[in-house]
Amino acid sequence: MITRRNFLITSAAGTAANTLHPLVSQAAQAANSEAPLFSVGLIADAQYTDAKPGGIRYYRKSINKLASAVKDINKARVDFSIHLGDLIDREFSSFDDILEPLRELKKPVHQILGNHDFAVEEDKKQEVAGKMGIKETYYAFSQSGFRFIFLDGTELSTFAQPKGSPIHEEAMAMLNEFKAKKRKNAQSWNSAIGPKQIIWLESQLAASAKAGEKAIISCHYPILPDNVHNLWNDQEILRLMDQHSNTVVAWFNGHNHAGNYAQHEGVHYVTVQGMVDTPDSNAYAVLDILPNALRIRGSGRVPSRLLTF
Repeated sequence: MITRRNFLITSAAGTAANTLHPLVSQAAQAANSEAPLFSVGLIADAQYTDAKPGGIRYYRKSINKLASAVKDINKARVDFSIHLGDLIDREFSSFDDILEPLRELKKPVHQILGNHDFAVEEDKKQEVAGKMGIKETYYAFSQSGFRFIFLDGTELSTFAQPKGSPIHEEAMAMLNEFKAKKRKNAQSWNSAIGPKQIIWLESQLAASAKAGEKAIISCHYPILPDNVHNLWNDQEILRLMDQHSNTVVAWFNGHNHAGNYAQHEGVHYVTVQGMVDTPDSNAYAVLDILPNALRIRGSGRVPSRLLTF
């Protein structure tokens, strides 16, 4: 159940809650009880398929976990929700089952493409985005002084396009290049954001700054901390975030089911724990948008945090 208790409080200076300057601490505590401008549901890696558990992944359990999360998120009266990728684990038919509980959300859900979403029959790969209700694989919109930017981290990948296609070949070359450089994230389950999308992202950040907005970015893949799960071109994207650190307040992602957190140049990088892991405990959150903070009200394995900026 989502609560407002036991928050981890992190300021833009990167200090822990028990070491905050008294004035910062007072401001953070005030923000912790502040009414939000609006709220957003957060879910990552439901990764459903009708199969026996594999390791710590309990694929069939995701149906009931997602249904429970949807009920709680509806009660929280969010304005919209985000699923951060990997709605299924494999097989195109899995979408039919796992989309059912999502349809119970009273407000829109924004889906992001993940690597497992393309673990389908080769002739079905081009239908994945449409099946998930994704009209554009990357896009943005503004609400109450915040610009939400949704990225397609699967754009350059070895799995989203048919083998032998130009994009597949380009991705294979990039993966082999990073493997030769012994990059830890040079893994076939990772991928990259392409040049055209990077140009678009930079234009969105510039437009957000011009409009006086704060930007919140969502992607399936992390770029911080340095990790085996990161985007192939995480360093390039991080440099872009640093250039716009006065505008960007947070990057939310899934993919690393264990969850993670980092702060760099005042930007919060939050990896939301995967729903598919563990037999009983769930993983989801409500994100409250405040004028000077983001309040994550976590449930199950997702910790509650107050991220000030």
